[in-house]
Amino acid sequence: MQGTILLFCILTFLSCKTDHGKSVPVKFRNPIPGSCILEPDHSYYVTQPDQPDPRKEIPLIVVIDPHGDGLTALQKFTDALEDLPVVIAASNKLRNNYPGFEISLEHLKNDLLTKYPVDPQRIIVAGFSGGARMAFHYGIKNPVQGIIMFGAGPGELMNRIQNKQIYAVSGTRDFNFIEQYRPLFTDIPNRSNYTNDYFRGTHSWPPERYIREAVVFCLRETSEPFRSLSIEFSRDFLRESDSLKRENDLLFAGKALEKALNFTAGDQQKKILSGQIDAFESNPEWTACRQKIENLLKSEERMKQFFAENLTDPDTAWWSKELNSLFTQIRDCNDPAEKDYYYRLKGFLGIYLYSKINNLLQENGSGDHADRLIRIYEKVEPDSEDLIKFKTTRKGHG
Repeated sequence: MQGTILLFCILTFLSCKTDHGKSVPVKFRNPIPGSCILEPDHSYYVTQPDQPDPRKEIPLIVVIDPHGDGLTALQKFTDALEDLPVVIAASNKLRNNYPGFEISLEHLKNDLLTKYPVDPQRIIVAGFSGGARMAFHYGIKNPVQGIIMFGAGPGELMNRIQNKQIYAVSGTRDFNFIEQYRPLFTDIPNRSNYTNDYFRGTHSWPPERYIREAVVFCLRETSEPFRSLSIEFSRDFLRESDSLKRENDLLFAGKALEKALNFTAGDQQKKILSGQIDAFESNPEWTACRQKIENLLKSEERMKQFFAENLTDPDTAWWSKELNSLFTQIRDCNDPAEKDYYYRLKGFLGIYLYSKINNLLQENGSGDHADRLIRIYEKVEPDSEDLIKFKTTRKGHG
C-alpha cells in the first residue's frame, strides 16, 4: 500500500507544475451591503479579494440561505475560501417558499456581473436546504459553471444535470440524507461532473472543509489555483481513506477513496485509484456495511409512512411512548449507522410536524388537532423558536 501511495504522489507531482497547488494568499474585504438595480428591495452582502487584479476576471459564487440570512451564508463561504480568488455574494431576500426566486436570482447575478470583476463563464450558485433547492432549479436552467447543494440533493432530477458541475453534501443524520445517497463508485465514468459527500451531523451547514472542497471541485477544470488544489486534495483524500480504513470507518473511507478519483487528473493516477477501488469493493466487510446502510434507508421510508399515518389523528399518549423509545435509541445506540438512522427519523418528525402545524394554523387552528400536534412537536423539538410561535398563534385563535 505504501508503495502505491508513493507512486501516486510522484505522478501527481509531475502532473502539477505549481508548488502542489499552493495558492497566493487572498484576504477578503469586509462584507458590504448592496442592492439590485432592477430590484431595489433585493439586498445582499458581498465580498471580494482585498487587492483584486483589475486585469483578471475571477469566479463568482452566489449563496442562498433558506431564511434569507445573507450575512451568515456569506461568512460560511468567506471562512472556508480565505485564500482563493473569488467574489462571494449572498442574498437577504431569497428564502424558503419565495415565489419568483428564479427572476430575483437572475437580477442578483446580473447586478454582480455589472459591479464586480467576475467571469460570466465561472459562476457557481450554492445554498443550504431550501436554498440548495433554489440553487439547483436555477442552475439547471441557466448558464452556470457549478451548483453546490448543502442539506439537500438533486434526487431523481440527476438526469437533468448535463454539463453542470454539481457537488452535494449532507450530514448522515440529516433527514434529507436519503435524497443524495448513492452506492459508492456507482457509474463513476458517467459521474465526472457530479460528486456527493457526507459528514457526521444533522441538518446544518457543513464544516468549512466541505465548502472549500465543493468550490474547488466545481472550478477544478477552469483555471489555477483550482486545478492544482484539486490534485492536492486527491492526495489528501487517499491518505484519509487509508486512515479511516484502519479505524474501520468504511463508509467514510470509501467516500474519501471515491473523491480521490473524482478530484484527480491524468489517466495513470485514475488507473492506480481504480485498482484500489476494486480491492475496496471486494472487501466483504464493506459489502456488509453497505447492505446495512441500504436496509436502514428502506426501513426509514417505511417508518416515515408509519409516522405520517399516526399523525392524521394523533394519540398523544401513544406518541409519548414512541418518542421516549426513539430518544432512548438515539442516546444508547453504539452502532454509527443505526444511530444515524434514529437521528434521521427524529429530524423527519420535526420537519413533518412543523409543516403540518403551520398549515393547520393558517386554516385558523383546526382546534384540538393542532393542539395535539403542538404537544408532540414540543417533545420532538423542545428548543425550537417555532414552538413559541405556534403556541402564541394557537392561543390567539382561542
